Amino acid sequence: MNLRMKKLVCGTALAALLTVSPGIGSAASYTVQKNDTLWLISTKQGTTVEQLKKLNGFTSDYITAGQKLIVPAPPEFTSVSVLPGDTMWIISQRHGVPLAKLIAANPQLTNPNNIWTGLEIRVPKKPSAYLNGVFPLAKGTYTPFSNNYAEARSWSADGSAVRAHEGVDMFADKGTPVYSAMAGTVVKAGWNEYGGWRVTVRVDESTEFYYAHLSKYAAGVKVGATVTTGQLIGYAGSTGYGPEGTEGKFLPHLHFGIYKRTPTYHAIDPYLYMKWWSL
Repeated sequence: MNLRMKKLVCGTALAALLTVSPGIGSAASYTVQKNDTLWLISTKQGTTVEQLKKLNGFTSDYITAGQKLIVPAPPEFTSVSVLPGDTMWIISQRHGVPLAKLIAANPQLTNPNNIWTGLEIRVPKKPSAYLNGVFPLAKGTYTPFSNNYAEARSWSADGSAVRAHEGVDMFADKGTPVYSAMAGTVVKAGWNEYGGWRVTVRVDESTEFYYAHLSKYAAGVKVGATVTTGQLIGYAGSTGYGPEGTEGKFLPHLHFGIYKRTPTYHAIDPYLYMKWWSL
C-alpha cells in the first residue's frame, strides 16, 4: 500500500470513528495541555480514563502537550463549525447563549477573538428551566465533576438494598461553603440516614433542590426559612450513611439533587443544569 493510500485509509477510519463508532455517539478532538493527565482530561470531558484509552488505542497513560486526542462529545455541549465571518459573539447570538458561557465552554481557545472558518467549538446546551440559577459551590473550591446520576449505590439502612444515585457529587474540602442554587423555601432540614445533614429547598410548586452530606448549616437555615439565589446555606462535609452524627464513611463532598413533586415524588438528572450554572 503506497503512502497516499495509507493516508486515505487512516483519514477515512478516523472520520468513521468520530461519527459512527458504536457506544461513542459522537466524538471531538482535544489538544493536550501542559500538565494534563488522562485523568484530568477524562474529568473535564465527562468520560473515563479507560474510554479515552480505548478511543485513542493507548496501551499506557503517557501523553504529551500538543498531542491530539479523540474524546467523546459531552452531552451538555453541541459541536458546531465556525462559519465565514463568525465571531464568538455572532455564534452566541445564533444559538441563544450568553457570550460569557460560550467562551467558558471553550477553554481550549487561547484567544476567543481569534477563530477561523471550519474550527469546531462547543455550544453549551440550555436546560429547560432555571437558567438564572447559580452553581452551589464557588469556582476553585471543588474538583472537576462528572455525571454520576443513577449510578448504583450499595449502602442502605439494613445493608441489603442496591439503589440508584439520585444526584451528582462534587468533591470539596470539609467546610467548603455551599450556596443555594435558586431562591425558595426550606421544606426539610435536619438528619437523613442517607444524606446526613441535608437541606431541601422548594424553588417552585413542582420542584425541590436537595443539598446533602453537609458538615453544618449556615445561620438561620431551618424549615420554613426563605433563601435567596446564592445565599450561604451550609458547608460541605461527609455526614450520612448511618444514625445521626455518622460521618467519614466517604470523602467530603456536596451531593446535589433535583426532585419533581408531580405526578409522584421523583428525582431527575441535575447534571445539565449544573454544567450550565458552572460556566
